[in-house]
Amino acid sequence: MRKLLFISLLLIGCTESENQNSTKIYFDLTGLVNQQVSELNKNQPLTHKNLAIEEKKEALNTNKIDWQKELELFLQADLNKQSYQLSYNKEETPQMAVYTLKEGENLPVKSLKIIFDEDKSAKHIEALLQTKNYLYQSEKHLLMTLDKKRLTNYQIEGWQELFIGKKKNFKVDGIVVRN
Repeated sequence: MRKLLFISLLLIGCTESENQNSTKIYFDLTGLVNQQVSELNKNQPLTHKNLAIEEKKEALNTNKIDWQKELELFLQADLNKQSYQLSYNKEETPQMAVYTLKEGENLPVKSLKIIFDEDKSAKHIEALLQTKNYLYQSEKHLLMTLDKKRLTNYQIEGWQELFIGKKKNFKVDGIVVRN
């Protein structure tokens, strides 16, 4: 009986991992971001950060960043969610992949563009996220640049507006310093 249970669990585990792998019909942005988060949290490199919310600006140099939170919006831009799979037009070449939301679809990720280097590794990522409902509107432009599979800089720029407030602009620029 235990052998049967073990074999059943093993088969279910194999099927689930196969299903997860087969659902990646777009560029694996989650895999890339999670790999960067893991490396950055481990190494804690010095990062020059410029923050701006409306007229308030702040610049800091730090190696104390929670990279999971810092790059969260890039994870949200991943298109390999089950409900997203038929919602994007694909234009792919060896140098780049561009995914745009199909007309009539209503998802937050409007576009995702990845430019590859000679080794077919992502070197530049751009995404546009928009949300609009009765209470809230927002737009976010995301940029990420990598060199030899390592994050060198990122930018998150956009605005948000609550239905009872005014539009607030924000921008985060980060440059990762490597030794």
